[in-house]
Parts: sequence; C-alpha cells; structure tokens
Amino acid sequence: MDDPSLIRDDRRALHRIPEVGLELPQTADYCVRSLRAMGLEPRRAGGGILVDLGHRGPRFAWRTDMDALPIQEATGVEYASQYPGRMHACGHDAHMATALGLARHYTTGRAELPCRLRLIFQPGEEGWAGARHMIDHGAMEGVDAIGGLHVGCIFPEMPLGCFGLRKGTVMASSTFFRLTLRGKGAHGAMPHLGSDPLLAACHLVASLQGVRYGAASPVNPTVISIGSIHSGTADNIIPELAEVGGSFRTTGQGDQAGMVRHLERHAQGIAAAHGVEVEIDASRSGPEVRVDPALADLLADAVMDAHGPENFMWLADPTLAGEDFGFYLQHAPGFFFFLGTNPEGCDFPHHHPQFQVADEVLWKAVPVVDGFLRRWARG
Repeated sequence: MDDPSLIRDDRRALHRIPEVGLELPQTADYCVRSLRAMGLEPRRAGGGILVDLGHRGPRFAWRTDMDALPIQEATGVEYASQYPGRMHACGHDAHMATALGLARHYTTGRAELPCRLRLIFQPGEEGWAGARHMIDHGAMEGVDAIGGLHVGCIFPEMPLGCFGLRKGTVMASSTFFRLTLRGKGAHGAMPHLGSDPLLAACHLVASLQGVRYGAASPVNPTVISIGSIHSGTADNIIPELAEVGGSFRTTGQGDQAGMVRHLERHAQGIAAAHGVEVEIDASRSGPEVRVDPALADLLADAVMDAHGPENFMWLADPTLAGEDFGFYLQHAPGFFFFLGTNPEGCDFPHHHPQFQVADEVLWKAVPVVDGFLRRWARG
C-alpha cells in the first residue's frame, strides 16, 4: 500500500477543522480536493460525497462518516481543533482518513481493484440520520454489499491495533424521546388547586425502566437512559410544564417499535393518573446494525491473512451504542467492524473532551479491506 503516514497526515488535518451536523463545507472541500488529486471524480450528494472507482464486477460500497461533535477539546495535542466548542471526539476524522487511504491504494497503480467500489462520505451521523440523506441521494443505487469501520474503544477488550467483528447484531438501534407534560400552575401552599406536571414527571422517570417489560425480548440487551428533566421557575410555585428527555437502545429486530408503543402507553397512563397532559416525540436515529455472517467470514479471513490471528477477535456481545449505518443495511447486506485505536495509557471514551486516536495503526485497515474485496469479488 501507499505511505501509511499519509493516512496519519489526513487524519490530523481533518481533526483541526471539525464541523457539526449535515453541512460540513470545509471537511467536504478537503475530501473533494484529496480525491481529485488522485484523479477521481467525486460528486456532492446529500451534504456528503460519492465517488466511484472501477469499471467491472459487482459494486461494493465503503461508508465513512464526516461530522464532529459540539464538545470543547481538551487533548492538548498540537493538531487540536481550531474551533472552540467543536471536536472530532468519535473518530470520524480517522474514518475519513482511512477512506482516503483506501482510495489512494487503488489510484497509485500499486494495486488493481478487483471490483467496482463506491466510497460514501456521509455527514450527520451524530444524531442527524445522515445515512438517510445519502440514501435519498442515490448512495445505495447499484450497490451489492456495503462495509464500514469504527475506531476507538467501543469494545474495551480490544487492544491497540486489534480488529473486532461479530455476526448478527453488533450495535443497537437508538431512539431519542422527549416527553412534555402540561398541567395547571398553583401556589406551592395550595397544590390542590393545580395539577402538577413535575410530580408526574418524577413518577414517570422513576418508573420508566418498567417500559422494557413486555416491550422487548428479555434475551436481547435493552437500555433506557434519562438525560434531562426541566421544570419550574421558583421553589414555591407548582409549574405548568415539565420536560423529560432520554433515549432507549434495543438489539432485537422489532424491539424498537415495541418500546415506542409501550413508552407511549406508559406515559399516557402516568399523565392521566396525575391529571396532566403529555406530548410524546420519539425520533429514531438508526436501526440496529446487523452483520451478514457470510461477509463476516470473508472479512475475518482477510484480517488474519493481513495481520495474523493475534490481531483479530470475535466479539462476544453487541454494544448498546448506536450507529446510523443500519439504514444502509436495509438496502444491501454488509458488515461493520472495529479497530482498537486508544493510545497506550489513554482510555478516555468516545464523546469525551480528551478522546484520542493512535493514528499510526489506521493503515492496517487498508490491506484488510483490499483482502476482503478480492475474496468477495471471486463470488
């Protein structure tokens, strides 16, 4: 493959210019310039980029996400974010650099592409469902299978430079919800003259874990988390409004829809018992990520062939973290795997101000994907 340091350089350049959401002009411009310098013809689509390589055989898509997070960086590295309050704290800069390295692998003349390859550079993965935008703009048209990679320490059992893979569900579906409870305000000394939405919200939060019962199969990991509750203006006033925000994650097919139904029923019941009204907004940010078993076997062979069995592990359990990659898998079979990239002695998790990536190991993904494509293209 090409010089591995180029992947490191791309990653650090992209780390300096983090952008949030679906519109990422600087990030997209950097990737487009890099791809054009390789002689490729990238095209803008849905806030992201599509670029096709190869002219024969089945088409495989490789997806990378591009967006950063609204986090103030605290790593102290010399290539830290140039923008206050924005940081690549989930490894998307490393994902883009790896995709650029893969493109470079096939445009330098050092390796022949065994099939057609589409690179998908996607914005808005962090809660914006950017995958759906890319699909709506043709990202999956003519695609026979798709793959993706995540770096970091989602699976802490994976050491630096090790690849991890799991057949079936590997990442959870995720749904964010907001419950708005409306009551009737009153003086704190006369609560009987009002209807208290804050009291209803407290009962709702305390009982929400029961929503899982009967909504999701008990053999499938499921989690409900409450992240915010807002209500009230003074200590002696019964408020008129209370808002509860949270998320739930499921790993079984059909469990996500069941959780929404039970959440709605549960919230309506609590609200009625307290004489208040409730509005429920549940927004699905991604289905579960399910790895095709046959593709997983091909990928495992490619990892072990490129780096030896000591740098590969089958993951025993899924993670309850979510990823909108699952939207692509509704259109074609695929895989999603992981590379341990936490620097030695630095165990800060994703979405942390001190999250870091050991970018000297990113090059290892390129020969793995190349080896997979050669096996897959042979049918």
